[in-house]
Amino acid sequence: MTLDGPSKKLLLVGAGGIGTNLVELLVPALRRVNLSGSIALMDADTVEAGNLGHQRYTQEDIGQAKVTCLVKRLDDENSSLRVYGEAVNMRTAEQLQGYDMVVVCVDRPEPRRLVHALDQPWLDLRCSGDGWVVLSSHSSSELLERMTPDHEPKSCQVDGALDSGNLEFGFAVAAAYGAQWVLQQWRGHTAPTQSMGSLTYGALRFPEVNA
Repeated sequence: MTLDGPSKKLLLVGAGGIGTNLVELLVPALRRVNLSGSIALMDADTVEAGNLGHQRYTQEDIGQAKVTCLVKRLDDENSSLRVYGEAVNMRTAEQLQGYDMVVVCVDRPEPRRLVHALDQPWLDLRCSGDGWVVLSSHSSSELLERMTPDHEPKSCQVDGALDSGNLEFGFAVAAAYGAQWVLQQWRGHTAPTQSMGSLTYGALRFPEVNA
């Protein structure tokens, strides 16, 4: 099977549980169908021991910039799909310019709101424990506002989960949604719009909002 399409530029904001699994799924898939372009990974964090197990890093990566580790593993100078890293936090709207699509998977509301204001296609991926939330540029502005309250940064694992050994995989579902969305956007096909659910309880309904 061979597909060719226009070259695209993707910005992926966040290289944690969702972001690392998303890019690991996405890069070989895009190369398999001969789609060209670039993926920029943006995250200022370094790898810590607590990241291992649910983020795609190894013991040897500890202490290094997350995006540096991912680029070292995934970029290929002989490929028409390149992977780049920016070891910075996303703070301003200017950092989002120049991309055909943006995926945000961070644990803070401020970057999410900057992404929500974009005109180009975007996807907002979130998770907690075994649950996930997916919102997109096709979601209503009222729902986006309702679903993006102020809060302190928080991990994709619930408090105490890693110490007790109760690691949950909502991040993997969010990552799969993200990879599917990007692939379809890249190809110019219909992409998922929004989703919320739990691996234990199944699909969940978004709150009602005034249109």
